Amino acid sequence: MLIWLLADSDTGKFAAFKNLLNIFSAHYPDIKADFRVLTRRSMWRRLFAHLRDSKNSESADIIELPNSWTAVFAKLGLLAEIGGVYESFNPARYPDFLKKGCVTKDSDIVYSVPWWMESPALFYRTDEFKKRGLRPEISLADWQGFMSACERLAAGSKRRGFYPVMYGDGRMSAAHALPCIWNRGGGIFSDDLNRCTFSKEEAVKGLEDYLEPALKGYLPLFSDTVMEGGPFFEDSAAMVLGTRFPGPPGRKTCFAPARLPGARQKEHILGYNLAVAAGSSSFKEAGVFLKWALSAENCRSFASAFGAFPCLKQAFEETLENVRGGEVWRNIFSSPAAPPCASVYPTAELLLDKALWHASLRIARQAYNREDFLRELIIAQGEIDYLLSLY
Repeated sequence: MLIWLLADSDTGKFAAFKNLLNIFSAHYPDIKADFRVLTRRSMWRRLFAHLRDSKNSESADIIELPNSWTAVFAKLGLLAEIGGVYESFNPARYPDFLKKGCVTKDSDIVYSVPWWMESPALFYRTDEFKKRGLRPEISLADWQGFMSACERLAAGSKRRGFYPVMYGDGRMSAAHALPCIWNRGGGIFSDDLNRCTFSKEEAVKGLEDYLEPALKGYLPLFSDTVMEGGPFFEDSAAMVLGTRFPGPPGRKTCFAPARLPGARQKEHILGYNLAVAAGSSSFKEAGVFLKWALSAENCRSFASAFGAFPCLKQAFEETLENVRGGEVWRNIFSSPAAPPCASVYPTAELLLDKALWHASLRIARQAYNREDFLRELIIAQGEIDYLLSLY
């Protein structure tokens, strides 16, 4: 039985999964299980390669995928119905906001099971804020206050290689850009999900907010801070835009969590699910693994090992009671906005990531201009609108 695991900026995830798989193998020695790590882009390509030529392009038996991918790959026939593999799966044990990521738009048939989740947040160094006379409840209340804090931190620091803010995963991403779009009243799609709205004024202004710290030199565009055990930022930044605490879980840190500046009405929840390939010949073994790995104890210990949150309600509540900054996380998850259950959403997210990557390259070369960025958004919007017309 082969399992595909999504790559992660924290190597602690792979150590945790290897440990989980070793314990599983000890309990079920007759089931031979192995796993491979794939980037999002690589997994996306391999799934489509398998769709085009299933005989010559392999697929795993169990696949970890972003919950926003469930709809498209279920619609394409690549995912098995969970009811035929994991009969005891009970959706009521999971938060309502995760359930849309288990089904297709027009069906209640479950094709993937929630496993772990995270949400973008802003982590700030309490000592740096105190030293600069910054109050997080005021300075981080909105994007303007955040930018003012960046300016004060940049002016007050003389340390070489120390920035006001850094990206938790080392680069720009749609995961953090989308809340900025929401802050401006925009979105990726129209309310009826019939059109892409990348080039609408609200969306463009939100994306420009997101680019502003990079344009003003408040952060490094490309950073390599990932080490064994997780990213380390204590000597590099006063703030971190990330989804997990800077540094390995359980380690004392000078960072405290806060909601993203301006985010009050809804928070971007990133869920990751386990699915079974429709063409798998190991349904029985896959069902045994899902039932075991998704138990409260195992999903909690796995997610907590790299600073994420388990999806089971019981395990999630227990984690909130013990995690650092639990009240902040509770507030974040109290206003969740999971990705829409739309087949084209993953493509829209990938194209937005691509546009942000190109923008970061231009900023690094001091060749950025608004027209180029807007042109790329318009082209991406056209591609998404075409896909929407097909569905």
